[in-house]
Amino acid sequence: MNRDFWSDVLRSGAILGGVMSLSYIFERYLLAFSDMALLKASAIYSIEWIVACVVFVWMIARFTRRRAEAVPPQMPVTYSYLLSYVLLTAMLSGVLVGVADTLYVSAMGYDVYIAGLVGRIEQLQQMYIDMGISASDMTIFEQYADQLRYVEQPSMLLTVFGKLQTYALMGCIPGFIIASVNSRRIRRMREQK
Repeated sequence: MNRDFWSDVLRSGAILGGVMSLSYIFERYLLAFSDMALLKASAIYSIEWIVACVVFVWMIARFTRRRAEAVPPQMPVTYSYLLSYVLLTAMLSGVLVGVADTLYVSAMGYDVYIAGLVGRIEQLQQMYIDMGISASDMTIFEQYADQLRYVEQPSMLLTVFGKLQTYALMGCIPGFIIASVNSRRIRRMREQK
């Protein structure tokens, strides 16, 4: 792996990380900081999450295709080469999302964030009570809200490491297919020349 590979990983990972950071910050805002009704916020969150997944896979596929086409003709474009590119790009984007998440929650206030989550839990609990479920069956919501109140803000290192793992897994799943398709496509193109 040469300097072009690493500069491409850094560029693509930074672009993908920026886009995914904006998406994640928007999701955090909807869940904890917005005054929107729970059902409306949940619907917007679900739609945004699906769009973010599609954009993530599309960007990974696009970047991988461009990386495969940039490989010199004398060098083989192997499945493992492209899969490592996908995983490294996804992992770098996860690092950037972790940093952005920590900075955003810290800037908005961790106590405000926890209070927003507890408020959403209480809204969900009230919604179930309005549907006729007895309040005594809702103890799990109260226990979860109490646990959240005592959780300290995780360090940036823990958040970054968690997002790195998440995005590595998210990149791995479509990465198997993307790396396979692109390595076969480039091999066929080279054989036809």
